[in-house]
Amino acid sequence: MSAAILGRLLRAPAEIAASCREDRDLRAISLASLGAIGLGSAVFGGVVGSFRGREQILYAALKVPLAMMITLALCAPAFHALAAVLGRPWPLRSIVALALASAARSSLVLLAFAPALWLLIDAGLGYHDSALAASLAYALAGLAALGVLVRGIGAGDGRALTAAAFVAMFFAVGGQAAWILRPYLLRPRAEAIPFLRAREGSFADALITSGRSSLGLYDEDPCCLGELDDAGRQACADLTPGDVERGAPEGDLR
Repeated sequence: MSAAILGRLLRAPAEIAASCREDRDLRAISLASLGAIGLGSAVFGGVVGSFRGREQILYAALKVPLAMMITLALCAPAFHALAAVLGRPWPLRSIVALALASAARSSLVLLAFAPALWLLIDAGLGYHDSALAASLAYALAGLAALGVLVRGIGAGDGRALTAAAFVAMFFAVGGQAAWILRPYLLRPRAEAIPFLRAREGSFADALITSGRSSLGLYDEDPCCLGELDDAGRQACADLTPGDVERGAPEGDLR
């Protein structure tokens, strides 16, 4: 892992993006990027998993970089095809190096946020606040990655359309990959610590449900529609919408 390349990724992302676009130093950039992805995302994942502790630390440290690498493996060929269709017929190796560099910068930002997040969790930050803090870190890391990606597209016609297509593809694939590999942040009341959560809808379903919830629209659970006795119906009535997701077992896992 080259410290010089990592320094350029942080201080001069435009130079790295130009090197990828112009087919220069791709091997060195790719190797350094892989190292940064493995280190940064694993450390951040371990910090997120430390909220629950025990084996969840290891699980989250494995799954965050795994989700990122799955996303890159699926998106790189799609990026290559989209770029060609939109007037940028670059070699596949240039697209792969650019995608790796973008993810590496994102991982370095996550690594920078990891100590602060660990300190907050260690100080007793609650479940929902910890989830919000981790989400904000991811959002800022995503903006850092976007900076490399957009610079790599270069000037010319169709730049905005190409960037929008890349972002949409990465968001959809990355979101679904992360959704499949849940949980990362585990509720303290959950007794078991599973490596993967049971299959439950898709990332798109979760976005729709979250959007409806933000508007105060909640889907009623069939278990509360007369199939239970009075005690069971009262138990359902006492739950708030954030306690459990539809169909999720007690101890909802995120």
